[in-house]
Amino acid sequence: MQQKHRRCGSTRAVSAIRNPAAVLAALLVGLTASPSHAECGSLATEVDARCYSDNLQAAVDDALSSDRPLVLPRGTYRISRPLVIDYAAHAGTGFELISRGAIIDGTSISDAPAVKILCSGGSRAAPSGCFYFHQEGTLFVNARSSGYAVVIGKSDFTDAHNSIRIDHLIVNNNSSGSEASGVQLNYVLNAEMFIVADAAGGGNGIALEQVQFSVLHGAGSAATGYALAVENGYSFSNALMSMDLEESHTCLRLLSVHAHSNSLHAPYFNCPVLVEATHQGSNAVTGTDGTTGSAVVTPVTWLD
Repeated sequence: MQQKHRRCGSTRAVSAIRNPAAVLAALLVGLTASPSHAECGSLATEVDARCYSDNLQAAVDDALSSDRPLVLPRGTYRISRPLVIDYAAHAGTGFELISRGAIIDGTSISDAPAVKILCSGGSRAAPSGCFYFHQEGTLFVNARSSGYAVVIGKSDFTDAHNSIRIDHLIVNNNSSGSEASGVQLNYVLNAEMFIVADAAGGGNGIALEQVQFSVLHGAGSAATGYALAVENGYSFSNALMSMDLEESHTCLRLLSVHAHSNSLHAPYFNCPVLVEATHQGSNAVTGTDGTTGSAVVTPVTWLD
């Protein structure tokens, strides 16, 4: 048996000499097709999530500790507790999460967000500042949370996320709870974001809590709630571009007394109530002409 094996090996070697291009092509195909060839270990230039035995948090932690990009090849990554990406250690250089159509499945988490992007170490008096977080490619996050499915920054505004980029984030929160929501943008500055966030509950599809001089594209919805909300903090000088706001009780909720100079460019509204606002909050948004669908019945509901 050993002699036969050696003779076969010798034959393959001769074939390789006669047609090296064909052998190289076959080898490359094999490496590309098989996930077992994922490059793992400290010498890899990127952290491949497939190398961590269904422990996505371990992959995040390794990427952060070694200052390497995190790669999520296409597939489903199930988590049973919130995935925390705290990139404070790289506040000046950022963190890169590369998704190739991956799905983060956080539907087993009911009382917390599926994903939290944070910059720890700050306070209300002196917020921490992190720069250059980048989510590259298409990333799906599925949740069943009683609150937000994805949060960027802390709700007390103690961490500022500067010059971040969200390429293509698709969030679905299947909870029908009264506060179930999609994406909460807390303290975010000078960002470019494409976000589609849908919730089956009564919260917000997308909430701008304290967002400044940023660009937002995409869509939001919350079945019995609000597609897009501007509330609480100082949100100003933002461009909300061609937002698709529908499949919600109310398309736009404006509550922040501190928000102003946010431009809503060419939106599409299709909710029974177009805007719900306080009189001071209504100054948060100015807009060009949008398009309204047949679901719109009430233009404005005043809360004061």
